Amino acid sequence: MKVLIIGLESILISFLIFRVYKLSKSYRKLGKEKSFIEKMEVILSESLPKPVAMMITREITMLYYLFSRDSNQEMNNAFSYHKKVGYKGIMIVLLSVILLESVGLFFLLHNWSPIISWIHVALNIYAVLYLISDYRAIVQLPILLKDNMLLIRIGSRRHIAIPLTQIASIDGGGKFLEEKRNKHVFKGVLLEFDTPQFEIDLKNPIIMTNLLGKPQEITKVYLTVDDKEKLHQSLKEYKFPS
Repeated sequence: MKVLIIGLESILISFLIFRVYKLSKSYRKLGKEKSFIEKMEVILSESLPKPVAMMITREITMLYYLFSRDSNQEMNNAFSYHKKVGYKGIMIVLLSVILLESVGLFFLLHNWSPIISWIHVALNIYAVLYLISDYRAIVQLPILLKDNMLLIRIGSRRHIAIPLTQIASIDGGGKFLEEKRNKHVFKGVLLEFDTPQFEIDLKNPIIMTNLLGKPQEITKVYLTVDDKEKLHQSLKEYKFPS
């Protein structure tokens, strides 16, 4: 029996080493063109059901951006989108509220149920780590215009790649508030109560993967960046119709 258990353990360890090797090889093959999030989605989707792959990707991504220092901010056609909306200040306020609420509720809940009070603390620690990771991803993943593609990444939340040849028109984002719940709209914004700078209509639907791992058709994109004029001028160089 002991020999059988050792044999099964050896097979399992060998299988895990092989899977890690294959995943590592697939990751390296993707090169530097894709972000860490996109790479993880691709390689995990090869081995796991899409919803499971997306869920694991989100958790790994959270840990990755807590410590990562990679950034595309220095590229010529990189456009940040968090500075003018004051997202750093909003993050500080949110984190302060969570920390204060955690301390107050911990003592209140501890008198009633110590277990629940510690569960509450654990959930709040997770929320703090997620917010910090998301902010770092926002800073490190600017919107990119390169290789005839518009790459829109909103932190670790969502991303889409738009071939420039698929852009039908570019207008102001005045219709956003009435259209933001439309499932065919991609929200390239951090704050949904602000009016975006751009409304980008597409010639044909672009398929993206939503947070549940399901395909979603996108026909329109709303977008806000810190340097509106620079992005507008860069897009005009491709002579898109207005």
